[in-house]
Amino acid sequence: MSGLDPYRVLGVDSSASDAEIKRAYRRLARQHHPDRNPGDSASEDRFKSLQSAFDAIGSPEKRRQHDEEKRFGGMRFESGGLGFEDILRQMMGNSQPQYSREPTSPPAQGISIELGIDIDTEIAESGGKIPFVLSRLRRCRRCTGHSSTGCPVCSGRGVERRESTVTVNIPKGVEQGHRLRLKGMGNEHPTGLPGDLTLIVRIDPGEDRRWESNRLIQSVEVPYTTLLLGGEVDLISPMGRKIRLSIDPGSLPGDRRRIPKEGIGGGPLDVELVLAEPGTLSEEMHQALQQLRELGL
Repeated sequence: MSGLDPYRVLGVDSSASDAEIKRAYRRLARQHHPDRNPGDSASEDRFKSLQSAFDAIGSPEKRRQHDEEKRFGGMRFESGGLGFEDILRQMMGNSQPQYSREPTSPPAQGISIELGIDIDTEIAESGGKIPFVLSRLRRCRRCTGHSSTGCPVCSGRGVERRESTVTVNIPKGVEQGHRLRLKGMGNEHPTGLPGDLTLIVRIDPGEDRRWESNRLIQSVEVPYTTLLLGGEVDLISPMGRKIRLSIDPGSLPGDRRRIPKEGIGGGPLDVELVLAEPGTLSEEMHQALQQLRELGL
């Protein structure tokens, strides 16, 4: 992606849920699609950037790979050449036991893992058990980590990548960004201790909502005339309540209002004003806009 951060291109936080990323892509792709912007080279470039960003993080597996590469400084972990297992082996150092009169060093340990786990608001509020597929390095089944060369399974690395289904217990009332540590569930070391697994909770905020760090933002569309003249708009909060929001005259797109106790789990909700698309203009609307333009608006 020519060095661009796909999260920033899609306008989402790195803690966003997978569903949130898909919604952001669909919304922006519709907005900048070449069919809606004929002859607009800037929109075409933006559309291509959005496609590249979604290609990078649009699926859980691609997102895991992107985040893993970013964590290790941009190194690609391919199956051929210098792969993740090779880099891991180098970072671990010599896995064979060393005998010395020097003070005993801490035991070698596999690299720990950080992963996001997506849950919905119902699980966040009530808690529950969530299964997910974990891909990690495990001690080789053939040589059990002791082969230096020639093992047909791990090629002498001592570890191989395997997948397994893990079930994690989500506590009741968990918040966005909460970290769950599973000791010994990270990458295994050929001869040492396994690393740990840390799961970062990502709560899907729902349509027209997003997270900025741990702050919940809900967009509400406001007609241009209401922004200029003031008025009221209705919205449904994450708590399921209908709220009538007063719009001050002269408000601008991007203005925010904080509403206490209407966010997920009863936390605060930040409402962000966005300009409503007018759709197809009637002849009367077109004439009125012409008159406003003649008046200098």
